[in-house]
Amino acid sequence: MASSQSPRQLDALVESAMALAGEHELDLLLARMATLARQVVGASYGAIGLVRQGVLVKFLHSGMDQSTVEAIGHLPTGVGVLGALLTERAPLRLAEVSAHPRSAGFPPHHPLMHSFLGVPIVVRDRVYGRLYLTDKEGGQEFSAEDERLATVLAAQAGSAIERSELFEQLRVRGQELTQRLAQLASVDRVGRLLVTPTTTDQILRAVAEEARSLINGTRATVMLRDPESDDLIIRQAVGGPEPEKLIGARIHPGQSKSGAVMGRGQPERVDDLRADPEINEEVRRLLGDPENGAFAPLQVRDLPVGALAVYGQAGGNPFTDDDLLVLQMLANQMAMALENERLTGMLREMAVLEERERISRELHDGVIQAIYSVGLSLQGSMGLLDRDTPRVRSRLDEAITRLDDVVRDVRNYIFELRPHAVIEQGGEGAIQQLIKEFEVNTLARVAPDLDREALGRLSTEQEASVIQILREVLSNIARHSHATKVRVAIRAGPDGVRLAIDDNGEPYDPATVTRGHGLTNIENRAAGLGASWRVTRREDSGMHRELSVPIP
Repeated sequence: MASSQSPRQLDALVESAMALAGEHELDLLLARMATLARQVVGASYGAIGLVRQGVLVKFLHSGMDQSTVEAIGHLPTGVGVLGALLTERAPLRLAEVSAHPRSAGFPPHHPLMHSFLGVPIVVRDRVYGRLYLTDKEGGQEFSAEDERLATVLAAQAGSAIERSELFEQLRVRGQELTQRLAQLASVDRVGRLLVTPTTTDQILRAVAEEARSLINGTRATVMLRDPESDDLIIRQAVGGPEPEKLIGARIHPGQSKSGAVMGRGQPERVDDLRADPEINEEVRRLLGDPENGAFAPLQVRDLPVGALAVYGQAGGNPFTDDDLLVLQMLANQMAMALENERLTGMLREMAVLEERERISRELHDGVIQAIYSVGLSLQGSMGLLDRDTPRVRSRLDEAITRLDDVVRDVRNYIFELRPHAVIEQGGEGAIQQLIKEFEVNTLARVAPDLDREALGRLSTEQEASVIQILREVLSNIARHSHATKVRVAIRAGPDGVRLAIDDNGEPYDPATVTRGHGLTNIENRAAGLGASWRVTRREDSGMHRELSVPIP
């Protein structure tokens, strides 16, 4: 059979195989196949028509010059003989195409055609289209051999079409996989934000940017409901020129798409914002008149608290249902951040209330009772003023001492109510201030030895407690020790931070000393820190006190 083929036919078949292996652009490949088919069978004109669901969707031709194509004005649409053969699986040879019952003639400027050969392009029982050849050279009819050769070329064209579709499916799957990976990465980034010390506004802005980027929008807004007025307030806006101008805008919930979506509790997309009656025209204008939008409600315990919206699909396409799923997922994370903010605020308020209640109770049970007791003692001393002067003097000394205790306690409570002083001054600054006050009120000199690195290992709450303990110790030294030298050292140890306070004053036995509020407060604070507290007598003179705070 191969010996009956001319060298021209063989060359064309070889070239078609090479084109099939080397060309990846489908339209160029099919146009080339049409030309090769024309050369193989000796036809004046050739074309390949592609079919989708019975409709001619693409027509690639060979043999007509450009001026003729332009004069015809449009490609075939699948009527006449071409339409009759679109989905047929059998070849068709005609000596005169106009004699076919379905022939519809030719449009103006179209060259007249006579002989006709059409073979199906079929791969694995699926019809992809037809290879058409017309006007056999020399005015002859197409032969069975021509039909066989055309069928071979049509099979090659089918393989090319199928390969192109597989490539397209792989490309689409690759894009989907890339998008899914981007979505997972976005969820991971937002999840990390939720567990890091980040402000709520920073989280809302970051999630809005993630939403805009993931579904390929040009702008995004976060609207939150004002619980007092029920208005919607634009809390964050990203994308586009000057998005900050949108922040703070108030919108009545009944006059916006976001409000409507919040009410219905489901994400929605709008392909034409201008045609949607729920769209707020002022917001649309501020957004730069985007064409479309996607909206997702923010819900906490099934109650709407706001909405996340993305506008203007950057590719010019409408948003999809998959885009809505991504948007709602991010909106749920945003709602979680808002709920965390609310619960954190409630816990903070409860902690403040509990602390105030504790201090109020201690003021009532300690300070107020002490002042009342001093008052009774002074009142009783009035009757002894002229009869027993030494006893009056003793009572006055005792009253002064007790009032000093009251002043110390009040200072401690004030310090607890103002923990920001430690934050503002820093641990070292607060300790230096204590030392300065101690030296002003006593004749003693203090030698500080403060390790900044050790202080830096303490949290703000730990620093406040350590400073309170130091305050108590310095107060006791000033009142009872008669020391002239004091050393305060803070150093880092292998297991934590150590505070050591030494003085050269009068020593005492820690086991038998009369215990007042000061020593009890020190021990309670040490226990609260999980620290050890040790008091010992120095060998030469004075006392040694040591607090060891464990640091994980």
